[in-house]
Amino acid sequence: MRTRRVVVGIAASLALVSACGSSSKSSSDTGAAATTAAPATTAAPATTAAATTEAPETTAAGGSAASGAAVVVATTPLGQILTDAKGFTLYAFTKDTAGTPTCTGGCASAWPAATTTSDKLPAGLDAKVFSVVEAPGDIYQLKAGQWPLYTFSGDSAPGQTNGQGTGGNWFVVAPDGSLVKS
Repeated sequence: MRTRRVVVGIAASLALVSACGSSSKSSSDTGAAATTAAPATTAAPATTAAATTEAPETTAAGGSAASGAAVVVATTPLGQILTDAKGFTLYAFTKDTAGTPTCTGGCASAWPAATTTSDKLPAGLDAKVFSVVEAPGDIYQLKAGQWPLYTFSGDSAPGQTNGQGTGGNWFVVAPDGSLVKS
């Protein structure tokens, strides 16, 4: 039974990789981007060395323990990384050049944008690191450094990092907005 779950998880991950970032074609489709930061839980996550199912230790990303912060810092096997308020890992897409979000349509189904309700930076986030950018579909997406932020539908529990390195284009984000490529 365990082998079957791993095989199903690997198959689901391969399907998601093929949907976004692993081909030479653009990752963008004509569909609208997702409007919530909560990842879908229908795909079984792949079992990887970097994945963890334990809830990460978290602190507010703005340097204070602001309750309800849109982004928090979590300590994981990959080091300190950014997560959403629910503890789901935030990722950057290296094809988002110049800080412009390009993951739409099928890509956005696998990698939902980390959104906010307006172009104003949510309270508690450090403006030296974070900003908000308007994304396709008239949504407001959070950015860390130059990177628009996304969650991954293959992460079914807080603290998982199943999307790390997917297609050579998706990486977790450090608290300073840089990519963690280990």
